[in-house]
Amino acid sequence: MTSTEAERASNRVVRRVLHDGEYVVNHSLIAGESGPRAVRFDLWRIAKGVVAEHWADEEQWADETANGHTQIDGTQAIDGSADTEVTRKVATATVQTILVNGDTSALDDHLAGEAYIQHNPRFSDGVSGLVAALTALAEQGITMKYDGIRQVVAEGDFAYVRSEGLFGGQPFVFHDLFRVADGRCVEHWDVMVPR
Repeated sequence: MTSTEAERASNRVVRRVLHDGEYVVNHSLIAGESGPRAVRFDLWRIAKGVVAEHWADEEQWADETANGHTQIDGTQAIDGSADTEVTRKVATATVQTILVNGDTSALDDHLAGEAYIQHNPRFSDGVSGLVAALTALAEQGITMKYDGIRQVVAEGDFAYVRSEGLFGGQPFVFHDLFRVADGRCVEHWDVMVPR
């Protein structure tokens, strides 16, 4: 571990941890000298008791957001009584239908309508907030298209999806974390970074 990695680890506040088979996901806040500096996702594959693979990305902290939430607040506790496989299916179908296939006509089928809580700083809450933001981006010639899903990690009512694709024509990695209830995504956190 380099000194920079050690410093980041000491400034990390883990908010959510998901465990699914050989995968573990951490959703963390990275603290700076004067407050939050970044939000980070770490995806670990553990084999035979050791880290076999690790993916990680972080996005700069946004002091102001379109939705009034931070990139890290919201529900923390995993509902262990929720059906993990249903959660996995809902999150996977959401990303596949809307972000890979580009079918925005299915938003209400996959997202909890205006009750959908958004932690992406660029988008307001609700399906209307997502549509407004995507429309505004499109008007600027900026599109977001996922090429495909790389990993899905689910536990209880939470599911993490790691994907790759394009944002504004540039290659990006997308880390999406969803909380699922009643068959739809009700809360969303993410980190998106160039690759």
